[in-house]
Amino acid sequence: MKVLRFIDENFEKILCNLCLFAMVVVLSAIVFFRFVLNRGLPFAEELDRMAFVWMVYMAAAFAAQKGAHIRLEAIALILPNKVNQYRRYLADLLWVGLNLIIVKEGISVVSSMFKYRYESPALGWSMAYVYTIIPISFTLITFRIIQGYVREIRQSKKAANGNRGGQ
Repeated sequence: MKVLRFIDENFEKILCNLCLFAMVVVLSAIVFFRFVLNRGLPFAEELDRMAFVWMVYMAAAFAAQKGAHIRLEAIALILPNKVNQYRRYLADLLWVGLNLIIVKEGISVVSSMFKYRYESPALGWSMAYVYTIIPISFTLITFRIIQGYVREIRQSKKAANGNRGGQ
C-alpha cells in the first residue's frame, strides 16, 4: 500500500525528473562533442527534443495533480462564492471532456503511426512511441482532476462527520 501511495504521489514528478536528467546528460554530450571534438550528434539532439516533449506533457499532468493549472481567477473575484464553485465544476467538466477527446484522437494517431511506420530521422525510432505521451498525459490529467474531486468529497464528508460528533 505504501508503494502505491508513493507512486500515486510521485509518478509525474519522477518522470519529469528523469526527462530533465536525460536532457542535461544529452545536452552536455552535445556541447562536449560540438565544441571539444568538433563533431555533431544529430541523434542526441533528437533524443533531447523527445525528452523535452515528454517532460512538458508530464509537467502538465503534475500541475493537474497539484491543482496548479491556470484558471480564470479574475472572474472568481467578481462572482459570489456559490457561483464560483459551479463555475469551477463547469470549467473542470469541460476540461475533462476536452481531455477525453484528445485521448481518443491521440490513440487514433498513435495507432495509425504503428500501422504506417513513421520514424525519426536520426534515431530511426517509431514516432508512435514519442506520440504516446499525448494520450498518456491527458489520461493522467483527467485522472488527477477526478482524484482531486474525490479527495475533496472525502474531506468534506470527514469534516461533516467531525462536526456531528462534536455537537
